[in-house]
Amino acid sequence: MGDTMPYSNTGTLHWDYRDGRVAAVVAAVVYSMWTLEVVFPVGLNADSGALADPDSTFGRMLESAHRTAAILVMLAAGLGLALGAKRPRRWLTVSWWSMAVFGAAALATSLLPGRCVVSTDAACAVESLVEGVGGATVAQPPLAVIATLAALLAAAALTWDQRRAGERAWPLLALVTAVQAVAAVVVLVLAAGLYLSSGDGSPGVALGWAERFHLVTVALWLLAVGVTPGQWKRGRLTRGVAPRKPV
Repeated sequence: MGDTMPYSNTGTLHWDYRDGRVAAVVAAVVYSMWTLEVVFPVGLNADSGALADPDSTFGRMLESAHRTAAILVMLAAGLGLALGAKRPRRWLTVSWWSMAVFGAAALATSLLPGRCVVSTDAACAVESLVEGVGGATVAQPPLAVIATLAALLAAAALTWDQRRAGERAWPLLALVTAVQAVAAVVVLVLAAGLYLSSGDGSPGVALGWAERFHLVTVALWLLAVGVTPGQWKRGRLTRGVAPRKPV
């Protein structure tokens, strides 16, 4: 035995860039969970276009899952800002911050009352408000629209950054961004039309399928954030209790 104690790393937490990649991929999987409507037909509310009946088991599961996904998106964005490309790049920074705004808006909307089990469902939020559905609040549509636009800006900024950096994945990201832009425009135009008509008519089903299409594009964007390597080029971030010094 000697008169020294070995170093101890107890209490030290290491954040690796791979944690951010995993968070983005898992969030993409969660945003694709609406496809389980086929397995849980009781959760489908096709008559009104809603993604799920909020009182069903599937609806409650989907609501909790999307709340978790919003947190994962913010985690991925935070790690991207801390452990992203070695050299600070303006458009990449814009992408990470826009991604963080998307996650924060989605999380905030998920905490508000109402029948919309998917927090990014701008169509459902507008439809609920103009039709006077119980529990709907005026904050939900703006937050859902902010989330939609923030996701689109994040995808576009990442695509432009990858192109400027000469990354090989930028054409695929450009395709994902273009499809997401189409989906976002369709959702927002239909939602605006419903708002201006004060809920007259029955456009709910069209809005519901448009929102499903938009969720597919959001999932593809998050998957691309996780699997493409160009924006993840640093090591790891360490936080925690300092190691014990020899005595």
